[in-house]
Amino acid sequence: MKYVLSCDGGGIRGAATAELLNQIQTKLGVDVYKKFDLFAGTSTGAIIVIALAVKKMKTKKLVELYNYQNGNAIMNKSIWDRTLGLLQNQPKYDGKGKTKILKKYFGSALLSDAEKPTVVVTYDVEKRVSAVLKSTKPEKITAVQAADASSAAPMYFPTIKVNKRYLIDGGVVANNPAMCALAEARMLWPDEDIRLLSIGTGKRTRKINGKDSMDYGFTEWIRHDLLGVVMDESVVEYQVKSMLGDAYLRINSELIGVNDDMDDVSQQNIDSLLRLGRTWYEQSEPKLKEFFDL
Repeated sequence: MKYVLSCDGGGIRGAATAELLNQIQTKLGVDVYKKFDLFAGTSTGAIIVIALAVKKMKTKKLVELYNYQNGNAIMNKSIWDRTLGLLQNQPKYDGKGKTKILKKYFGSALLSDAEKPTVVVTYDVEKRVSAVLKSTKPEKITAVQAADASSAAPMYFPTIKVNKRYLIDGGVVANNPAMCALAEARMLWPDEDIRLLSIGTGKRTRKINGKDSMDYGFTEWIRHDLLGVVMDESVVEYQVKSMLGDAYLRINSELIGVNDDMDDVSQQNIDSLLRLGRTWYEQSEPKLKEFFDL
C-alpha cells in the first residue's frame, strides 16, 4: 500500500489545507511526513508539499507559514497596482516578498533533497506545455525556485526563470494535481495499491451571470474571476475518483464565510480559513480514520 498526498493551489487559502493537515497529525496521531510515500502540489499546494517533503516541516510550523505577517509580506502590492488597479500592465505583486519568505523557510535546499518522491506542477510559457518538476530528476532546482514558479499566478506574480525555462503557476493546467500524483505513483509502483488524499482550498461561491457573460470582454472577465474559472478542478476530481474509487479521498467544500480571493491576507480572513480547516477535519474524521486504517 502506498499513500499519496495531493494539495491544490489557491493562494492564502492554503491556510485551510495546512490547518487540516495539522489536525490530522495532532488529533489522529498520523505523522504526515512519515505516512505519505509521495507528495504532489500546485501553487500554494506546492509550497505545502515542499515544506513537508523537503524540509520535513512539522504541521504546526506549516500553519505558521500562513500567518498574517508572511501573507502581507508576500502580497505586497506593486506601485502599478496601487496606482492603476485593473488598468495596470504589470503583475499585481512584484514577487520579491514571496521569494524572501520562501528563502526564509526553505533556505538553500534543493527539490532533489526530498527523500520521498515529490511532484510540483508548473507551466512553461515559451513551450506552451505543462512542466512537472520532480525531486527524482537530476536537474538542479532549488526548493525556492520550484515553489516560486508553481505559485507565480498570472496577473498576480511575475513569471519565474528556472534554469533555462520561464515558468508560471501550474494551476493554469492542473490546479488540482491529483491526476499528476496518480500518474507518478503508477509509474513508480505499478503493482501497488494506491490511496490518495486530495485536499482542496475551497470552492468559489461567487456567481457569474450566464446571460451577462455573453457580453463580457477582457476586463469584465477579469472582474468576474476568469482565473478562477480556468483553475476549476472538478474534472480532475471526476477522473481520479473513477480510477481509484474508495481509495481516493477528496476533502474540500464551498467557501462559506470566507473570502474566495487568493490574496485576502487580512487577519480576519486567515482566521476564517483556519476555522475552515478545522471544520474539514471534524466533518471528515470518520473517512480519514478509514483512509488511514485507524
